[in-house]
Amino acid sequence: MRKVSKLPADFTLFVTTMILFAIGILIVFDASFALAADMKMTDGDSWYFVKRQFVFGVAGLLAMFIAMRVRLETVRKWSLPLMLLSIMLLGVVMVPGVGMRVNGATRWLGYGPLRFQPSELAKFAVVLYMAAALSNQKFRIWKFQSGILLHLVFVGLVAGLVFVEPDMGTASLIVINALVMLFVAGALKRHLAFLAGAGAIGGSLLIIMEPYRLARLTTFLHPNRDYYGDGYQVIHSLIALGSGGLLGTGICEGREKFYLPAAQTDFIFSTLGEEAGLLGAIAVVALFMLFTYRGLSIANRVKSPYHTLLAAGLTSMVGVQAIINIAVVTATMPATGVPLPFLSYGGSALMLTLTAAGLLLNVSRNVYAAAEPEVGDRNEDYIDRRRNRRAHISRSQYSRRSPVRKSGSRAAVRR
Repeated sequence: MRKVSKLPADFTLFVTTMILFAIGILIVFDASFALAADMKMTDGDSWYFVKRQFVFGVAGLLAMFIAMRVRLETVRKWSLPLMLLSIMLLGVVMVPGVGMRVNGATRWLGYGPLRFQPSELAKFAVVLYMAAALSNQKFRIWKFQSGILLHLVFVGLVAGLVFVEPDMGTASLIVINALVMLFVAGALKRHLAFLAGAGAIGGSLLIIMEPYRLARLTTFLHPNRDYYGDGYQVIHSLIALGSGGLLGTGICEGREKFYLPAAQTDFIFSTLGEEAGLLGAIAVVALFMLFTYRGLSIANRVKSPYHTLLAAGLTSMVGVQAIINIAVVTATMPATGVPLPFLSYGGSALMLTLTAAGLLLNVSRNVYAAAEPEVGDRNEDYIDRRRNRRAHISRSQYSRRSPVRKSGSRAAVRR
């Protein structure tokens, strides 16, 4: 492809990202200052969590600005090594005595307060890998065994390693993001239906086989049956959202954060809903909707299959996770332990989410024009034709072939 111009980064997406980041810093302090003041590890420092979040946020912003400037072909080149690195780190987490075990789950590497969560890197690496793989000229999206299944082996390996930590929520996100990217790439409907059905059956069996996952499902259906047990978080989350009313109780004035065990992480939206009210909660939901809309708009406007897949995958990574977190907090689906992007406390998640936003902004700067197809570039042309024929992400027709001066000639457009 021939690059003909380079635009400024999408301003609306950039502003939306910065607003979400700022809200996240504020609400992390709001939800954690009381807990931090009572913890031994913080020495009574009420600012402990927000200071750490701010440091990781600054590092994430630096990574975001670097990601906005890096050559996307370099990202494409290093997607497979990054995928292999994430698989290696997920394996290291499982080594006894190496991975850090917190609340019954082994998900972190590090020592003391310095922690890194490899599953966050894996979630990001899968998107980069799938974008590069699905746009590769040797990949056949219309084939199942020799095409789709070959690359889903990597995705399944990553999701499996994350699942045994255990972290079914992140593992499910990885699989969902992969399916979204296959859909955007133009995979056959019967293949997607088979994969979605197999995933649903497998997920149901895994829930039934594990008592605590089954308890989460029954709690979702009947939360009041175990008020002081499995239903405790969900009930207090709903109380927090209901207590906020229309305008909220005011910043730092909420009470339910003192009862929610994960007020600054998975249930931070409950604290936001109590203190900012219904209007504040709707505003944050609107920001995530705007982020998703601009991301899909970028995927729609760029004219390189790799850039389209990369933009769609990064948007899905943020948007789907936000939907799942808010659905859990509002008792619309069973608890999964998935944090809210940009807002929930967590250094690894914040840094990689900001990096993903930076890459998405980078894609928005690239505009390409039709040019002579490279030799053997069959798969990209196939993705173009299938996506132009179907409304996966609708966009204007364009061709990678040489321009035809006489539109009336049929032979001129044949290969």
